[in-house]
Amino acid sequence: MPTRLFAVALCAALALPTALTAQHAGHAGHTELTTINGVVPRGVYRPLEEVVVLLDITASDGQRLVVTRGIRRAGTRAPIHVHEHGGHTCVLSGTITDFVEGHPDTVWPAGTCYYMPANTPMTAANLGTEDAVLMDTFKLPPGAPTITVVEQGLPR
Repeated sequence: MPTRLFAVALCAALALPTALTAQHAGHAGHTELTTINGVVPRGVYRPLEEVVVLLDITASDGQRLVVTRGIRRAGTRAPIHVHEHGGHTCVLSGTITDFVEGHPDTVWPAGTCYYMPANTPMTAANLGTEDAVLMDTFKLPPGAPTITVVEQGLPR
């Protein structure tokens, strides 16, 4: 795939005014947070850019399958959020550092994928010097959001 492709659906929800639109903590019953594992995540909050929905269908089991790609600019991060039904991200180019509550920070280089556990606060940052292209995949009930933002103090 061309290196310009990428998807982190966690911010795709912030960038697209569609069924992918993120819910915010006050609407989903989640506690608002400012830290992961007691630390403010590194990176400057900024929405994912150039988000493209590659697939958004109802699978044969009635669940929705959503695949997106987007660009996480160098030095930026997603908001602290949860994926109520889990999901996974593949890093197509660049490097992503994943911050997940209860887990050590993990660096994911190009060519790797990681799982995003359900209902676990997390964020992902591009702490490198080159942009990262990401692809996110989610399987969830029809109408459910891909992410729910739980970071306190972000513009709504």
